[in-house]
Amino acid sequence: MKRLLLTSALFALSLTACGSNANDPLADGVLTIGLECAYPPFNFTEYTASENNLPIKDTNEYCAGYDILIAKRVAADLGVQVEVVRCDWDGLIPQIQAGTIDGIIAGMTDTAERRNSIDFTNEYYSSQLVIVTSNSYQSYTQVSEFAGKKFIAQLGTVQADLVDSLAESDGIVAGTSPATYPEAFTALAAGTVDAVICETPVANDFLASSQGGGFCKVVMEGNDDFAVSVSIGISKNAVASYKERLNSALAKISQSDREALMNSVAGA
Repeated sequence: MKRLLLTSALFALSLTACGSNANDPLADGVLTIGLECAYPPFNFTEYTASENNLPIKDTNEYCAGYDILIAKRVAADLGVQVEVVRCDWDGLIPQIQAGTIDGIIAGMTDTAERRNSIDFTNEYYSSQLVIVTSNSYQSYTQVSEFAGKKFIAQLGTVQADLVDSLAESDGIVAGTSPATYPEAFTALAAGTVDAVICETPVANDFLASSQGGGFCKVVMEGNDDFAVSVSIGISKNAVASYKERLNSALAKISQSDREALMNSVAGA
């Protein structure tokens, strides 16, 4: 009888222990992150290993960029390893919900709509949205001056939502949103669209590239719609301590360090 009671008690204890870890993504000592590996300078694919990139799971490729540098800093503080899973942008939130990744570190903005599905940490970068367009428009200071011009941004982003909003309020033409920003810039370089709305680091990266000649970034000063920040997306079901630990790790990365990390991977 005592043996039965002891066995039952140990079984109950084991269930309690499992339950306490079931929603702790760091219990296995690995922070598994999802990102596109196609959103420079936040994240992009490389083909040789370096101290600044990480292997992409189930491939012979590597992911580099600001998101990776932040992930490495966070993981070092938490004492865990980082695993990188490449996901399409519209698959990131479903992957969190399915539990196949622990966090989205992919330049994703915390929005009310996304909070219906997932939770977010504090921001790990803030920037200004800008309009990347032909040099002939570099003197423009108001969106309304672009009336009749075709704008695009990556599908499923707050930038794409902004394009749709500006089409209603300022008379721009909303083009079909491409799946990635590299596709958006290819369309801009080809002349099939007039402008791309993106974050400042993304604009800087494009303008410093071979495609960027003849283009500029136009800043909409004082327009709150063009101010954005990005955070780590996490599961709503994760234990509270997980979010707390992530936020604690992020808080240790100073603003000057964040800018230095971004400048190390993007055109200044």
